[in-house]
Amino acid sequence: MTDLTSSQAKAIAKEAYIFTYPLVMMYRTMYLQAIDASSSSYSGGFGKWLILGTATPQDTDIVSPNNDTPYSYAWVDLRTEPWVLTIPHVHANRFYTSQWDDMWGFVLDNAGSVEDGNKGTSVLLASPTWKGDLPDGIKRVVRGDSDFLGSLTRVQLFDSNDLSKVQAIQREYKLKPLSTYLGTPEPEAAPEIEWPEWKDGLEETDEFWSMASFVMGLTTPNPQDKPVLDKIAEIGIAAGQPWSGAPFSTDDTDAINAGMSEAIAELKSASQGKIDPSKFFRNRKDTDKDYFNRALGVMVGIFGNVKAQSMYFATARDDHGDLLDGSKHSYSVTFAKGQLPPVEYFWSWTMYKLPQRWLVENPINRYNLSSATPGVKTADDGSLTVYMQTDSPGEDKKSNWLPTPDGPFWPIFRTYGNGKALLDGTWTLPTITRSP
Repeated sequence: MTDLTSSQAKAIAKEAYIFTYPLVMMYRTMYLQAIDASSSSYSGGFGKWLILGTATPQDTDIVSPNNDTPYSYAWVDLRTEPWVLTIPHVHANRFYTSQWDDMWGFVLDNAGSVEDGNKGTSVLLASPTWKGDLPDGIKRVVRGDSDFLGSLTRVQLFDSNDLSKVQAIQREYKLKPLSTYLGTPEPEAAPEIEWPEWKDGLEETDEFWSMASFVMGLTTPNPQDKPVLDKIAEIGIAAGQPWSGAPFSTDDTDAINAGMSEAIAELKSASQGKIDPSKFFRNRKDTDKDYFNRALGVMVGIFGNVKAQSMYFATARDDHGDLLDGSKHSYSVTFAKGQLPPVEYFWSWTMYKLPQRWLVENPINRYNLSSATPGVKTADDGSLTVYMQTDSPGEDKKSNWLPTPDGPFWPIFRTYGNGKALLDGTWTLPTITRSP
C-alpha cells in the first residue's frame, strides 16, 4: 500500500467494490435463507428448501421478486461431497426451471422446461474441485467457482386457483447428498464455519471489505480473475483476510472510502438509466470480465436468469426522459396489434417501489399484470394498454391497471419461453408514456 498514491488506491478500491459486490450480496441472501435461524426467510439450513407462495410487499430478502412464478430457494454446501438435484414431471404447458448460481452471481444451470423439457430430471451439483464419475441416472454436472451454490427455482402460476397445484410441484423438488443418493457411507463432515453476521447497510460501509474477503475464501480463484485479484490485494482485500484499514494512513483510508463511494454512485446511477438486463445475468464465459454489469444485475435483480430462460426489460424513465414517479404523473404503455412479445409461455409486468425494489402495496392487491391475468382487455383495434398509476383509471380500464406507489417506481417486463425476435433483439418494448 505504501507504494500506491491516493489516486491509485481510490481507483483500485472502486474496481474492488464492483468486482466483489456480487459476493457480498449473494452472502446476504445465503445468510438470511440458510444460516440465520432467526430470519423470516430461513429454510432450515443447507440442503433444505424454502418453499414460497406468491410474493408480497413483505418479502424483502431479495430485490425485484416476481409474482408469476412462485419461488423455492435452497443452498448447498459442497465442501465434502456433491448433491443431487431432482425435479419432477410437470404438465407440458407449464414453465418451470431450477436455476443455480454460484457466489459470484454467475448463472450456472437451469434444469427444467427450456433445457430438459417437462418430464423431470436429475443433475449433480459439485464444487469447483470435485473429481468423480457421473452416477447413473444423473444428466450432467453443475459447478461454478464456489463451494456454496444457491437456487431460485420457479414454477409458473396460471391464476389464483392454481396455487395448490404449484405447491404440489414444489413439494416434489428433491436435494440429496451424493452419498445418500448412492447409499454409500457419508464422508467426514467439513469444518464448522464461523459465519459473520449480516447487517443491512453493511454494503455501504468499510465492513464491506472484510465481508468480501471472507466470502472470497469460499471460492476457488478462477484464472480469468487473476489480474483483478492481484490488484485488489494491494489494498488488503484477499481471501480469508480480515480488513481493518489498520496498516493504512488516514489519507489511504480516505482514498479507499472514496473509491467505494464512487462505485456505489455509478452503480446506482446506471440502475436509473437505459439498461440491458441481457448483459446482467450470464455464465462466466458470456460475462467475459464485464464485472460492472455483473454487479449491476445483482443490485437490481439478484438471481435474475439468462435470456434463454426469460428476459427482463427494465425502464426507469418515461417518454419525456424523466424518472417514473407515481406522485407526479399517471402513465400507460400500449402494445399495438401484433406487437406483443413472441413467447412460448407468458409475459408479465411487475411493479416495484424505489429505492428498495420491493413490491408495492395497493388497494386491489395486484403486484403484476400479465398475459395470464384474468380480464385483461384488448381495444377494438387489437391493441393492449396497461395503465400505471396510483389511483384507479376508472371502472372501464381497471382490468388493465397496474398500481404504482405514491412516489418513484420501477416496472419490469418479463418474458418466458422467448421466440426468435426476442432473442435476436428485433422485438423492442414500447415506451412508457406519461399522461398530460
